[in-house]
Amino acid sequence: MSYPRKMRRAAPHALTTSLALVCGLGAGTPPADHRPDVRPAEVADHAAFAREVLAAARGASPLLCALAARTVDGRFGGWWEVGPPDAVTDASAALRWALTERPDESAVPVLLDALAEGDECARAVATRLVARSGTEAAVAGLLSALRSEAPGARASAAVGLGLAGAVATVDPLVATLGDAAASVRIASAWALGALGDLRAAPPLRRALADTDAPVRAGAAQALGRLEDTTAVQALARLLANDPDASVRVAAAGALGQLEHPGAVEPLARALSTDREVEVRRTAAWALGQTASRAAVRALSDAISEADAEVREMAAWALGQIEDKSAVPALASRLREDDVADVRDRAAWALGQIQDAAAVEPLGAALRGDTDREVRRTAAWALGQIENAGAIPALTAALSDADPEVRRTAAWALGQIESRESVEPLGAALRGDADAETRQTAAWALGQIEDPAGLPALQAGLRDADVEVRRTALWAMTQLEGDAARDAYLEVLKSDDPELRATAARALGRGNVNPRPRPRPRPMPRPFP
Repeated sequence: MSYPRKMRRAAPHALTTSLALVCGLGAGTPPADHRPDVRPAEVADHAAFAREVLAAARGASPLLCALAARTVDGRFGGWWEVGPPDAVTDASAALRWALTERPDESAVPVLLDALAEGDECARAVATRLVARSGTEAAVAGLLSALRSEAPGARASAAVGLGLAGAVATVDPLVATLGDAAASVRIASAWALGALGDLRAAPPLRRALADTDAPVRAGAAQALGRLEDTTAVQALARLLANDPDASVRVAAAGALGQLEHPGAVEPLARALSTDREVEVRRTAAWALGQTASRAAVRALSDAISEADAEVREMAAWALGQIEDKSAVPALASRLREDDVADVRDRAAWALGQIQDAAAVEPLGAALRGDTDREVRRTAAWALGQIENAGAIPALTAALSDADPEVRRTAAWALGQIESRESVEPLGAALRGDADAETRQTAAWALGQIEDPAGLPALQAGLRDADVEVRRTALWAMTQLEGDAARDAYLEVLKSDDPELRATAARALGRGNVNPRPRPRPRPMPRPFP
């Protein structure tokens, strides 16, 4: 499984579209606005809305049903999101109800009746809506459905109790871990993990021996969510011995969630010996979660293994642990790996560790890597390390073809705060074609606080971009001397009221709000 460089959350309007496509509600209605109408209806028949949503859900394709169910999952309140002008919107009152309101008592019987249906999509939507209701009648109805003769109804009821956060239902859910239907046992394990009550830990540990692999995997995942550290040995045995790869993946993931030092040895063994890529990759992630230096050797070995996804996750884990002994292995991957994502993650990890020994390989990557994301991350990492030895490479990167690389290099020079950088930053402020790069250069000159940067900052006050002008003026407030004060007098003649106000505050030695750092700290790629 591969992942994009920048992971994005699905926009709310896209989720709305998916439910509209599934349910067929309000098709063809011209949009009056580009955000959902979250105002409650003045006169609402909740039972009628429930019937309409369920009728639309019946017979939907599995893919669209899953999208619709996930949409309903997350709508415990309204949102305020402005989508693009071509976003598909829907004016149906029933759809707005399904997305934004808690079903009242009149809708609960309608929704509970749907749990006994043979239609899987209707059950999935009904489960989420009745769980959202959260009334005593809803919980009682779900408990009743947990005793249904139909396995589908029992499984849906278990999921609903987990979604409703009904902690008082732990005991009946534990009982269903012995249900004859595997689908019910899987749903019950999930619900017990969602409820977060440690009373469920012993029966979930017993469920690790279930004859059905998905149940074993679900029990392992639930123990991870419960953060039951007494399960470390049982999960380690599952990781080492289970014949099903999906179960071993779940066991490794759960051990990572526990973040227990006792998990390091079994995870390291799985990382080096398991035959399945996804198990090894998950083991690498889990070792990073432990943040244990005892994991560094295994991860340093794994960073050279055959599969690129495992190498990338091993680099991420080493960055999480932040141990300097990992620098040689990470530097080697940064220089030699033929996969850009691995080099990018190695550069990120070196920035996390912040060791001066990484300056040379990061500088080489910044100067010569063919991938712009790798160069950008290398520049960021050099800014994290804040070592003057990086200045030549960062100065050269101010001429990089990619504006993000130039921008990050300017930020990094501001982090290092060396007077040696004033001249090249001044040139970037005067002449870079990218406004954000010019703004970052102005910010960096303010960080350095050297009066030699004043001429460039004065030129920045005449920049065509207002944010560059404002940042240049802020940077001037960081300088001392008569020349800076004379420049403020000129700014008082500006057409920009914010510039005039800032200059007046500076002349009066009042507080001047600092410009925000223009380069945000990149975060590790999240594990799904």
